[in-house]
Amino acid sequence: MCERHGIDTVLMHSERRPYHLEAAAEARARGITVCVTELGYLRPDWMTIELNGNSVDSLFPTDPDEIRAIAANAPPVDTSVVYPREPLLETRDDLMNALPNVFAGFLYPRYRQHGLYHPFVAYARFLWREGHKGSRDKAAAAVRKRLKPPFYLFAMQTDTDFQIRANSQLEDTTEALGLTFRSFAAHAPKDARLVAKKHPGDLGPVDWTVRVPKLAAEAGIADRVDFVDGLGMGVWCADAAGMVTINSSAGLDGLAAGLPTHTLSPSIYDVPGLVHQGTLDAFWTEAVAPDPALFEAFRKALAASIQVRGTIYNREGTTVSANAIADRVLAGTVGAPGATNGPPPRHARAKALGIR
Repeated sequence: MCERHGIDTVLMHSERRPYHLEAAAEARARGITVCVTELGYLRPDWMTIELNGNSVDSLFPTDPDEIRAIAANAPPVDTSVVYPREPLLETRDDLMNALPNVFAGFLYPRYRQHGLYHPFVAYARFLWREGHKGSRDKAAAAVRKRLKPPFYLFAMQTDTDFQIRANSQLEDTTEALGLTFRSFAAHAPKDARLVAKKHPGDLGPVDWTVRVPKLAAEAGIADRVDFVDGLGMGVWCADAAGMVTINSSAGLDGLAAGLPTHTLSPSIYDVPGLVHQGTLDAFWTEAVAPDPALFEAFRKALAASIQVRGTIYNREGTTVSANAIADRVLAGTVGAPGATNGPPPRHARAKALGIR
């Protein structure tokens, strides 16, 4: 098809999905440009557009001097919410995609969805979570009220996320929590606590209210770990001593709040001067706060090179971002300035960790 139609660019949302990997491989074998979109690294109403791939495969630099050079000619970042989330839009689009796949699946018997769970499992969990939102926030608020510094945050992720499945050396969130709990038990200050915050979009079947305490008990810190499933990330970042995550975009919330941050796997913000570059064991006592000037330069460079305004969770935002992405593709400016040439700078750390 690419040869018959003279295709010069292939555009996809998330390159690591199995069918997308095949499409990208076919395109690259023919010298066709691969452009990859994702939800914005900047939140809430931005979208990502990159050459080659996202996250581990991103061409966005990790060198602080390169980042500062891009930022020098970039405008300030507008952090206001321009396109607020429309809840029913996401629900409608998901149903329109999932229901035909379920009830007309016999027409395509060999098709495999990229998610780990049947859609009806996720829907059941969604309805349960929405029905218990008040009690979840109330329980989280009670923990927050009695929580005193020093405490650290662990920002959980969803096991179905390709950030874990393809861009991490870890099997799942359970493995990441166990690793972190054992390190915390052995190396964190004895008066410190650790808060594991559930990802708000986690609709998987794992009951974390049971699993987190079990993992904490196995590490010998059952009395020093809290699990929460409510309140916004900003509430928890307010006076935390630091944040640990696999490679979640929540790390950017931690950096914005000035928290020392450690990622278990490579992330877009894994930059010296922003993120702790040592071991997890050393993080608990040696990590320092991110350089605020470098973080501001990082956001400006990111917005200028691989982000566009808009979001798929708002009708107007969808149109605006689609047009902005199309303009960049047609103009040949995807990734410009500063994120247009390889090799991907995060591949060295990924290789050392055994990723892929």
